[in-house]
Amino acid sequence: MIVFIDESGLKDVCNCVVLGAVAFASSRGATYLELGRHLVDNIKRMLRIGGELKWRAVKRRGNPEAVIALIEKAAELRYTAFHYKNPEGFLRELEELARDAALAVLDNQLLHGDLRPGFRYVERDSRRTPGIQLADVVAGYYRERLCGGRRVVL
Repeated sequence: MIVFIDESGLKDVCNCVVLGAVAFASSRGATYLELGRHLVDNIKRMLRIGGELKWRAVKRRGNPEAVIALIEKAAELRYTAFHYKNPEGFLRELEELARDAALAVLDNQLLHGDLRPGFRYVERDSRRTPGIQLADVVAGYYRERLCGGRRVVL
């Protein structure tokens, strides 16, 4: 299993953070760079989104629930919402999302400082990694539902 992970809210004033992930079954002959590409391309085409697929564009141009349902048909969705207190707590939540993964692909801005998770991972740019773009949509969707626009302690 390969898990793509991104976050929503870590750089916000509100400390409610959601980590979102999409997990694809490993497929022989397919690289992690290919996983989710067809889905990202189809969603962008349906919603007439140019460039990178992001939560804000999905929210503005389409039916977010339908997009989440579409992603869920292709991959396992994972998410966690928590009140950011320290890097160690963040790392625990991240490790839980990556459980059972042969490889986790993290957005290259996700890890801060000298955080090093105890699982196999690579850091990649979301512009070139479709699975991370899907994880961004998942994180944004669940952040809006679980955190809203106000400060929340979870």
